[in-house]
Amino acid sequence: MKKQTSLAIAAAGTALAAASVPYFHHQNTALTASHYVFRSPKVKGALEGFRITQISDLHNRAFGKDNCRLLALTEAQLPDLLVITGDLIDSYHPNPERAMDTARRLAMIAPCYYVTGNHEHRMSLERQKAFYRGLEEAGVIVLRNEAVTLGMGEGFRLVGVDCNQARTEVLRELMADRPEEELNILLSHKPHYANYYQQSGADLVLTGHAHGGQWRLPGLGGLYAPGQGPLPRYTAGMYRLGKTVMCVSRGLGNSSFPLRVENKPELVTVILRGENTL
Repeated sequence: MKKQTSLAIAAAGTALAAASVPYFHHQNTALTASHYVFRSPKVKGALEGFRITQISDLHNRAFGKDNCRLLALTEAQLPDLLVITGDLIDSYHPNPERAMDTARRLAMIAPCYYVTGNHEHRMSLERQKAFYRGLEEAGVIVLRNEAVTLGMGEGFRLVGVDCNQARTEVLRELMADRPEEELNILLSHKPHYANYYQQSGADLVLTGHAHGGQWRLPGLGGLYAPGQGPLPRYTAGMYRLGKTVMCVSRGLGNSSFPLRVENKPELVTVILRGENTL
């Protein structure tokens, strides 16, 4: 009898494991598109309705042949600007050729800007230089502690800070000469430096890194994020930090932790609106 019970339990466990495979596959491959509205009195004229689509934490993931599903979803967002907020590659299983091919195809959709993530910084200095050079050759503009002004008249200032410089004097210096009347958008990888972003005076910050907390539970949110630990505060969506708004992407790929639960890969689009527009 005991043997029959053990066999029954084993069979039930096997059946449960088999039944969970489609669920986990769907959770980790079903691309989603999230849309957020950022409102500011600095959004005027041609900036009204401007669409910024964010690719974060791809980790060399391929969604279909040549990343066709990701590229199609990206194009469907009708972006005016694309931003890649780090970890385009995965340092544990690097595939720079795939990353370059994806970057090249993204740059054909809209102007594309990139900032580093922690996985890029794990490469040797020589490989980093080759990687950034390859991105530039693919048509992606790499912002390494740099600021550019986009648009004429009602434009905005786009600032990119290196992943390992976001809590240093570098960020403060980058933002020190920001035009107060102009919209200042900051690209940075790690959301747990939120207080530094707020102190910098950025209007909008786009980040990733937290992978949505990896496993998300209703009413609780994400369970763990690097740099924040258990029950992290910043995992997904928009957060108001005084006069600064930070948008955290749940990201697209996985790395050392291979499974997402109730946390499908996410492509984020932020739509700029004036303070009183619909």
